[in-house]
Formats: sequence, C-alpha cells, structure tokens
Amino acid sequence: MPRLHGKDGPDTMEPVERDKDGRSGTILLVEDSDVVRAVIANMLENGGLTVLQASGGKEALALSRRGDASIDLLLTDIVMPEMSGVELADRLVRERPDVRILFMTGYAEEVVVNEGILGKHGECIGKPFTGEQITKRVRKILFP
Repeated sequence: MPRLHGKDGPDTMEPVERDKDGRSGTILLVEDSDVVRAVIANMLENGGLTVLQASGGKEALALSRRGDASIDLLLTDIVMPEMSGVELADRLVRERPDVRILFMTGYAEEVVVNEGILGKHGECIGKPFTGEQITKRVRKILFP
C-alpha cells in the first residue's frame, strides 16, 4: 500500500510547510529500497515538500490513479525490478501530462544522460546526495 506523508505524519495529504515564498509541492517518490526511500522522503519533507511514497512502478501508478492527490513531480530511481523508472515516467506522463520528472541513479549521472537512457526526460541526479542537494534540485524544477 502506498504511504502518504504530510505535516501530520503518515497517511496525510496536507503539505508539510511552504518555502519562504509560500510555495510547496507534492513529490511522488519511487524507490525499491525501503531504507533509501525513507531517508529520501525524510530529506524532502524536512525541505517543506509533501511526499507520496511507492516501492515500484505499479504501486506508483496505482497511487496516481487514486486521483485524490496532486503530483507535481515524479522522483524515481531508474533501475528497479518489474518496471524501470523510465518506463514509469513514460506511463505517468501519458496520464498526467503536466507532471515533472527527476530521475535518481547510483550510476554515473553523466553516463546515464549521455547514453540517452532517460529518453525524452533529461533531468537526473546522482546518488548519494544530501538533503540540501535534493531539495534544491526539486525546487529548481518545480519553481524555475
């Protein structure tokens, strides 16, 4: 079951807090490692973002299709069992054309981008990253 996190804890949809300009966003975080997903979710929540969590592509699509939450950005690992992050992004964009995409990878970020692995979605951040790095990158995409 997808986990929803907001300022009041698990299974809430209210944004954690807004930045100094009053902006917030909802991130659909997809990562197959429970520990890594929890750490990244905590980083984003501490940065004032609402995080919806899924352990894989099928769970993420099911969460998106529930329709009770806006999703501003998909933050997904590229390499996952059953469905790659790129396939997930392609499918999610067909259902939610306005969603922005940011991939994560433990591989060399330059190789992933240069090899064209991301398809038409060109944003990628290499793991590991700090809370400040991921929050800054997400906010730059959401609020250019």
